[in-house]
Amino acid sequence: MTTNWQGTERGAAHRSAVADLAADFEDDPVVESAARSVAPIPEPEPVEHEEPTQEEPLVRGRRSSAILRKENIDDQLPPASGWQAFVRAVTFGLINPKAGPEELRRRADIGAIQRIYSRPMMVMVAQPLGGVGKTTCSIGLGSTFGIHSALQTLVWDNNETMGTLGVRTNSNDSTRTVWDLLRVLGSFERIEARKGDLSFYTRHQGNNSFNVLVSDEDPDRMKQIGVEEFNRLHTVLTRFYDTIIVDTGNNTRSANWLAAIDVADQLVIPTTLKRNSVVSALRMIEQLESMSEHTGNTRYKQLVANAVVLVTQGAGTSSPAAERTELRRALGEAVRAVIDIPYDKALDTGSIIDWQLVGSPVRRAFERAAAAIADGLLHADGASARTPTDPTTHGRR
Repeated sequence: MTTNWQGTERGAAHRSAVADLAADFEDDPVVESAARSVAPIPEPEPVEHEEPTQEEPLVRGRRSSAILRKENIDDQLPPASGWQAFVRAVTFGLINPKAGPEELRRRADIGAIQRIYSRPMMVMVAQPLGGVGKTTCSIGLGSTFGIHSALQTLVWDNNETMGTLGVRTNSNDSTRTVWDLLRVLGSFERIEARKGDLSFYTRHQGNNSFNVLVSDEDPDRMKQIGVEEFNRLHTVLTRFYDTIIVDTGNNTRSANWLAAIDVADQLVIPTTLKRNSVVSALRMIEQLESMSEHTGNTRYKQLVANAVVLVTQGAGTSSPAAERTELRRALGEAVRAVIDIPYDKALDTGSIIDWQLVGSPVRRAFERAAAAIADGLLHADGASARTPTDPTTHGRR
């Protein structure tokens, strides 16, 4: 039993002990006199705690930070590619040219991908038309963020029926799906839940450095994942993953699609430069803009304005040049960035996509795409910091 009591408890205990002593020896005049002579411990005066003030800092660091930003270590590192790296290698460093502009741009993109945010961030890959590369782009972004950011990255198949993410990624002999996780989700909603236990329900992608949560192969089960189920899954997954990339289905009115758009921080729209694909993307954009007009919630319109379009190149015949220019212009007027993803046979096998087999042009294109997405996440993070959310809304703003 501890006697390290504080304040009122210690005084009360002291007075109680004296009273008990006097009661035990009330007939003894010596003890009674001694008890009366014991001075009581005074009650402690309450301590007033001052509220922290929101005063401006003495040093804001604006000018000094501007100087430090110019001291970019990326500019000082020796070249690793291009003729500059070749010259440095053959002269054993005697001639050491600076890295070229393309290498510096790549370093800047990777620096953007490696940003740290104040909370977990969610990227939603959406397009109502099938066959335009939603799953391929989700895997490409998962690999790029996973390899370069060193953060915990998850690609989640939120298809309302039966998605193909489980077919296009390594299973590692796992047969578990989002439905299996949902059945035991209560155990992960407790404070003692562990990341290692959750990993049992995902599939790690090895050197590609991200995890996959696949949809169930039973469409009836997937249809039972509505708003409440999605939000519960999202709340648990954001406890263990920093970046979540959600691969979606084709129904923009399904409950789990609408639940995802309510918590998305960045919208990514894959498309080909074919008329039906661009029209489908623009219809989704118009739906989101109308949702803002009808609900008064501007977040849907903001997601569109900040969206990144990834133009995928299929192996089939493309549209005429004039039509592609027209379609690209229509997309560019609606969103923040349009980025081309070149064709690569390793993405077009219909089977597992291993990012280690993808060529440099596609890897570089996805680095540019991920950097553009990171810029959007930075904006979303800043907007969230300015407008705190109610935790009961699962991140809705």
